[in-house]
Amino acid sequence: MDTAPAAQRFFSIKSAADHASCAHKGQCRKDRRTPYIVHPARVAGYVSMFGGSHVAIISAWLHDVYEDCTPEWISLTDSFISVLPLPEDEQREIAAIVDALTKKNTIPGKSARLSDSIGRILDAPPEATLVKICDRIDNFLDTACRDGQVRKRYIISTDEIIDRLSFRAYYCGYENAMNTLKEIRYASPKNE
Repeated sequence: MDTAPAAQRFFSIKSAADHASCAHKGQCRKDRRTPYIVHPARVAGYVSMFGGSHVAIISAWLHDVYEDCTPEWISLTDSFISVLPLPEDEQREIAAIVDALTKKNTIPGKSARLSDSIGRILDAPPEATLVKICDRIDNFLDTACRDGQVRKRYIISTDEIIDRLSFRAYYCGYENAMNTLKEIRYASPKNE
């Protein structure tokens, strides 16, 4: 991978954080109190903590824009990625990771959308796996106080993520992230 100088990497991460903050402005998490941007910020922090590159950290900041923002923001994000002061191969990786993590709303049913996204993650650059694991860690922790039915569905979908992404996570060196997700998940009984 052709790596940009440190100043360009840091500038790109800061720019992605600013872009995501603008894109998610006015949005809240499911609790209707927490600003939505807290989620991409935490995911980017986890990605960094688990050794992700600047490409993965930028992708973490942007990972929900295509799924949760207006078509205008999707277009702006495509343009934003293409002008980052990074090599073209890194721009393409960011775009591919963000696309893989985006569940397609044209696919009926949440479980089918997740299954499709996991399949695309497995075909995307390896760090898509790390970003997805970190996204699930944060979302899983957020569901701790949700009602039983929502929590049960989330446990089932987390089991699918663990089952389908574990091999790639271990193969690519993301075992600490996957083990953390497993510890958090298995601290929650399946019959909750």
